[in-house]
Amino acid sequence: MKIKSFCFVIALLLFSKINAQTIPTIIINATIHVGNGQVIENGTVVFSGGKIEYVGTENKTLYKTATIIDAKGKHVYPGIICLNNYVGLSEIEAVRATHDFSENGHMNPNVRSQIAYNTDSKILPTLKVNGILFVQSVPQGGMISGTSSIMKTVGWNWEDATVKQDDAIHLNWPEYTHAIEKQKEQIAERINEINEFFDDALQYQSNTPAVTNVRLEAMRGLFNQTKKLFIHVNTAKGIINSINFFKKNFPTIQLVLAEATEANLCIDFIKENNIPVVLSNIHSLPSNANKDVDQPFKTAAQLQKAGILFAISHKESWQTRNLMFNAGTTVAYGLTKEEALQAITLNVAKIAGIDSNYGSIEKGKSASIIISKGDILDMRTNVLTEAFINGEAVNLNNEQNALNSKYLKKYGLKE
Repeated sequence: MKIKSFCFVIALLLFSKINAQTIPTIIINATIHVGNGQVIENGTVVFSGGKIEYVGTENKTLYKTATIIDAKGKHVYPGIICLNNYVGLSEIEAVRATHDFSENGHMNPNVRSQIAYNTDSKILPTLKVNGILFVQSVPQGGMISGTSSIMKTVGWNWEDATVKQDDAIHLNWPEYTHAIEKQKEQIAERINEINEFFDDALQYQSNTPAVTNVRLEAMRGLFNQTKKLFIHVNTAKGIINSINFFKKNFPTIQLVLAEATEANLCIDFIKENNIPVVLSNIHSLPSNANKDVDQPFKTAAQLQKAGILFAISHKESWQTRNLMFNAGTTVAYGLTKEEALQAITLNVAKIAGIDSNYGSIEKGKSASIIISKGDILDMRTNVLTEAFINGEAVNLNNEQNALNSKYLKKYGLKE
């Protein structure tokens, strides 16, 4: 009897969930930031079954059964996506036992962040409350650190949280740090290692090996273009050398520059080779004391002006929640607000290869939407009231909000 009762409850919950998704949700009277540069005033969004059915200005409140959300005075945005970070793989920066983002060895393309992603992380709720609904969780360390996946910031487990499995392999390009003459030989050796490893991987995928090599097997996606190669590189010299290396030796691999601190020094070269750029940690100092202190804030606008596809990201774990405020800073240095929004939504989705379903509020796409009382790029007005991932409402409560309420009540500042 207990088993039957349990099965009945599960069936009832599943039916309720499916039924809730098929009843349309209608957001009305909103300022809709589509994510592609378009803004719709006093707009309406209709979604059901996890998909957006309508975006525009028509009155859609005449559905016989629908959940109506009056967003008068509020702003509606596509869910924010953050690339190149290790969210879900690290909990407490100062406690090594909570880190699960690196393995021993130089070449680890077979290390997959997807299966290590911790959906119970206390950091994830601090992201979604600011509007970050998706992250690219990336392994760290070595020359080839591993394979990333695009994950939701909400999920029962890593399978449930997966949006795109094994989207990219991440390579840390060897660069000069100091004592250039002494490093020349070492860097030449590392580049030779990379060349040999990629050549082995190319030969491996061209044949039918008798024994599976898990490292080389993981590289297969680079050559059939189901995975992209994120090159983590900072200096202008490193950017140019890495692009030239792959264009010459492995031209079919799809490249993305990650971090690219000195991208502003080789914009024409990046544009010529049509390589997307993922800028990290906008709120930082320049790479050396001889550079303009504002350069990290300006690079995004310079890439935009050149017509280079770029995204803004945040590499650290707990600081990722400030991603949209990093994007907001670039507005004061040349980007428009909608261009800055694209750098954390549609541009990101294009680079990650998920733009057919995510990144903008358009008919047929996933109903992954956030509603804010004000501008999400401004920390003073970024106050989310609702969020949805694939049409399902997201719980925006977290421990920090609970502590805030606790002490406001304690000192009589809130009833």
